[in-house]
Amino acid sequence: MKNFTTTILFFFLAIGMASAQLVYVNSPADLVGNYTYGAANGWGTPLTDTVITADAVFVDDGSGETATQACMEVINGAEVEGKIALIDRGGCEFGLKALNAENAGAIGVIIFNNVPQDGVIGLLPGANGASVTIPVVMLDYEAGQAIRTALESGPVNITMGNLVLPNDVGATATNILVAPYGAVPIDQVTAENFTFVPGANMVNNGSNAASNLNISATIEYAELDGSNPTEVYNESGMLAETIDPDSTSSLLTFEDFTPANGIGRYTTIYEVSSDSIDQLEFDNTFTSTFAITDSIYCKGGWDFATNRPNVTIYYSPSGGGVFEMMAPFVFPNGSGLRIDTIMCDVLTPAETTLAGEPFEAYVYEWVDADENGSVVNEEITTVGVSTFAFPDTFPDRAGTLTLPILDFSTFGEPGPVVNPDATAYFVGVRYTGEGQAFIGVDEDFNYQQYYDFKLANGTFTDVDLPYWISNSFDASTNAPDFLANFIFQDVFAGAGIAIKTAPIASSTEDVVGAETFEMDIFPNPTAEKLTTNLTFKESTSFVEYNITSANGQVLL
Repeated sequence: MKNFTTTILFFFLAIGMASAQLVYVNSPADLVGNYTYGAANGWGTPLTDTVITADAVFVDDGSGETATQACMEVINGAEVEGKIALIDRGGCEFGLKALNAENAGAIGVIIFNNVPQDGVIGLLPGANGASVTIPVVMLDYEAGQAIRTALESGPVNITMGNLVLPNDVGATATNILVAPYGAVPIDQVTAENFTFVPGANMVNNGSNAASNLNISATIEYAELDGSNPTEVYNESGMLAETIDPDSTSSLLTFEDFTPANGIGRYTTIYEVSSDSIDQLEFDNTFTSTFAITDSIYCKGGWDFATNRPNVTIYYSPSGGGVFEMMAPFVFPNGSGLRIDTIMCDVLTPAETTLAGEPFEAYVYEWVDADENGSVVNEEITTVGVSTFAFPDTFPDRAGTLTLPILDFSTFGEPGPVVNPDATAYFVGVRYTGEGQAFIGVDEDFNYQQYYDFKLANGTFTDVDLPYWISNSFDASTNAPDFLANFIFQDVFAGAGIAIKTAPIASSTEDVVGAETFEMDIFPNPTAEKLTTNLTFKESTSFVEYNITSANGQVLL
């Protein structure tokens, strides 16, 4: 698989946090910083082409409770003129909101999302966007509430645009080396499969050349809930080079790190600087977190609050129709395990829902027969499957998939059992509808430097890619054409696809014998509650067991 394409790339959510193109709150002090924004898609003035600084003020269109939506002519023009207009989402198209603010004298527009925890989206122009000539962005609901509260006590000053200062180096997700996986089961952590090489480069966003470049990497271990953080790694170094404005330094790598503290979260904190005092410090520190788990594998990062893959944006080929996103996983210690469940998040376009939308999940076993690190179709066997359609009454456009996997040959047995001789497994989620759907990925867990590093040192194989996309399938086997698979050009976000592994089911007699341990479960079957009685016939210091459903999915 060597295909890269831009022709079918479709970012449903156009978000920005580029180092120079920013939305930056200058005051009050407790809000100072750079904010992730959703950009206007092809309308208004791009942030790359302007920079404005002004106090911000909410619009009033005279409509009462919805007055800050700017769906009608703005009546507080005297307050809005020369300011950055603040507008709430809802009620009308984004283009109309921005045009009403511009007609009232605003020099920029910030639209706040009206849904908590929904992040930001790219802004479509609607019927009026083509007439807007000022910059327009979206901030998330939480930022909107914080700014709204601050305005009750005094002015809020904001900069929007391509801010360039003399001294400004920085790093983003695309400048750092990440771990091979965002989440990995502890029994798969080996020196070969999971050695993390911390490293980073930096970008000169300032107008002066930057010299004597310093990069440090610190790793903190904590419990999965974030408690008891402890520093377990600290390295730093200097690049004796000078980088011109709009240029990137060399990659500086540090000593290998293999996690030894067991299950928990490992957060790498990168800091970059030069020999000049940096005038925009918000991008001098960047963090990346991976998790060691009991049974979860994920290519992207892990959301510890929801216990699901972390998703920052959704991807789909343009044009809609059937496509599949896959993530590769290696099992150096796979004996006695099976792939139990697949998890991912999905989305449909605005003004639609997931009602009736069909998805399938597949597990493909790869045995690299020629040992060249590249997949060919003859080396692939489909070993697992699951199907799902959202209910016809499903009301939302965003949804989660948690699909138990069945053995592909029987469609009844749980599976697949991990083959110790397999090179890797590709786990795919396929949209099979006639419309358009998007699958979640994690742009914060970016594999750009990891990919370049593996290529440069000659160790790259196809399992090192953060995701695969297929929209070409074999007519007889229904499997993807792996030779036609691709990733989007210059897009290296980790797939938000996770799998849960489970031990091959066995009875208590198989493990310890009925003379030692017995378990009674009742009522069985049940829809809501299970009670278990454990009987020990010999002394023991601990007991470990799993409860599986009728189709073999691990429940406990």
